[in-house]
Amino acid sequence: MMKSRVITVSAISAGLVAICLAIGIYVEIVDLISLVLSSVFVILPLYLKSYKGALLTYLAGGVLGLLIGWFNFVYSFVFPAYFAFFGLFPIIACLLREKKINKFFYHTIGLIWGLAAAYGVYFYYTLVMGLDFANLPHYLIWIKDYLIVVVGVVGVVFYFVYERFITLAKTLIDKYMGKIIK
Repeated sequence: MMKSRVITVSAISAGLVAICLAIGIYVEIVDLISLVLSSVFVILPLYLKSYKGALLTYLAGGVLGLLIGWFNFVYSFVFPAYFAFFGLFPIIACLLREKKINKFFYHTIGLIWGLAAAYGVYFYYTLVMGLDFANLPHYLIWIKDYLIVVVGVVGVVFYFVYERFITLAKTLIDKYMGKIIK
């Protein structure tokens, strides 16, 4: 059974996730920033060691964000990326770190998941959104020939930066939430 403190933190976190996702939908230039911020809010209930609260935040924040975004979610990659990677990966990463899973196994799972998300976003933008790379500057025209490889390299680098960010965010949450919640 969930305690009232966990429910309160989860509800506040879900609201913050929904706000971040809505901003990411309506302001296209900050869509990636809104996804990263929403992943920080998803792990707020983990301060209270409540994975149920974190999952509640993940689901409720995503659904509330969908309701706020309504029809605009079709034209943004925010929700597919949130539900596939940015909302769930931080929870699983914290759980695996807490269980002291082998680092090689942990990073292998994370890399596969991160690469799947990177390629998913790429194919979403190219196939669904119709993004064309024909208007690239002349010094970047080589990217068109190696785009699949570039997406993979960027996905790997992004995974390691994002994973480190989640680890740092969890440490800061534990430090500062202890001062807020008594």
